[in-house]
Amino acid sequence: MKSTFFSLAIGLLLLTSCGRHSSDYKALKAQNDSLLNEKNKLQAEVDGYFSAMNEIEQNIEKIKDTENTISLQPVGQELDDDMRTKINEDMAYLNEMLQSNKDELSRLKSKLKKSGFRSSELERTISRLTKSLEEETTKVALLNTQLAEKDSLITQLGATVSDLGKNVEVLSSDVKSKEIKIKEQDETIHTAWYVFGTRKELKEQKIVSSDGLFSETKVLQQDFNKNYFARIDARNTKSIPLYSSRAKILTSHPKSSYTLEKENGNFVLLIINPNEFWSVSKYLVIEVD
Repeated sequence: MKSTFFSLAIGLLLLTSCGRHSSDYKALKAQNDSLLNEKNKLQAEVDGYFSAMNEIEQNIEKIKDTENTISLQPVGQELDDDMRTKINEDMAYLNEMLQSNKDELSRLKSKLKKSGFRSSELERTISRLTKSLEEETTKVALLNTQLAEKDSLITQLGATVSDLGKNVEVLSSDVKSKEIKIKEQDETIHTAWYVFGTRKELKEQKIVSSDGLFSETKVLQQDFNKNYFARIDARNTKSIPLYSSRAKILTSHPKSSYTLEKENGNFVLLIINPNEFWSVSKYLVIEVD
């Protein structure tokens, strides 16, 4: 009987001990699972931070590449429409990229502050990325300024070219006007007039006149008909056919400067020295039969 009681006591004690160990195991397992879950959450959070920062760093490189592409455009060259459209698109892309990455960094800072998680390496990386974004923002602002200055310069140059074009037109017009005036003056200086006709014809046009039968013939004394004369260039006129077998020069011209020659029975006036011939008078009057 005692033996049976003792056996029952031992069994009860063993059962109690096993129950207690089972309860401790479950508590430890639950605690371990909780820590593992927290560890996974923390790891996921850290991975999220670095993934976002890696993406921001890649975006900064893209921003730098785009800046270099824009700054490679020739400064002194006017942009065509396609190039200007491309630059405007690139500038819009840069501004959008800078703003979105600034917003992402701000979100990471806020999230890190609220989480209570601390990592000096993570904080240094965020600080470095913030500084990089600030530097690129300054560069993009400078690019905007340079492009605006270039547009202004091109506008000024366009206005200057336009003004120069107008000045050239005015000068060209002045030169042309002066050339015409010089030509007219030159033609006037070297213009001469001649007429030949019978005495009757010359009298009718008041080119010659006389007071009586035996008086000296007067030439170009009255208001003679200038329209009856032929106009010539004294420099180029070397001969004047007179279509008559008799010819007499009534105006004054140096005898050494001309000759009267017959061709086919009719006289032709040959001017040997034009300057000398026209030095006394620019009018030539010849009486013919």
